[in-house]
Amino acid sequence: MRRRATILSLLSLVVALAWPAGSSATAPNNQAASYEFFMEEPNVAMASNGDTIAITGEGEFAVHPKSASGEGEFTAMSAGGQTVAGTWTVNGLVDFQPYGCGVIPSIGATLPPNLCGGRLSLDVTFTAPEGSVPGRITVFCVIGPQAPPTHDNPTEAGEEGVTAVVPGIDNFNKQVSGMNVYVQQ
Repeated sequence: MRRRATILSLLSLVVALAWPAGSSATAPNNQAASYEFFMEEPNVAMASNGDTIAITGEGEFAVHPKSASGEGEFTAMSAGGQTVAGTWTVNGLVDFQPYGCGVIPSIGATLPPNLCGGRLSLDVTFTAPEGSVPGRITVFCVIGPQAPPTHDNPTEAGEEGVTAVVPGIDNFNKQVSGMNVYVQQ
């Protein structure tokens, strides 16, 4: 019995040491950081019914403590061709998962060390002539050594860009195109 317990303990230790460590991009940390974000080119996302939304804008956000501000413009187009254009304003930072700064390994690019990437999720208000509705924009920037394989190559369609959720209206959950950057302050 004692031998079995020893073998199980050793096996557990080997598995624990061999198991891959979590990515530093997803590891919790308490480091304060602040960034500016820029979406100068339209970042396009598509809903399952074919509707699209194109989003541009800029702002600032910080982690530890969490804060965000910003604004921009959007154009939503139904699959049938009807369009609605308006503005969006940041209400708050939901979360930020940093991918790192200064490199895009998938294309061998070295960038200035303050250009960063990650997944940025913001609560926003969309305002159009018809009125205002709450929503959420999630911005994906592929800069950084910890960019996941689904978001690591800016030369491939759908890798960099946004998704947007407008509850009760549409879920634009497929990235089509985009270009954006976070500048660490």
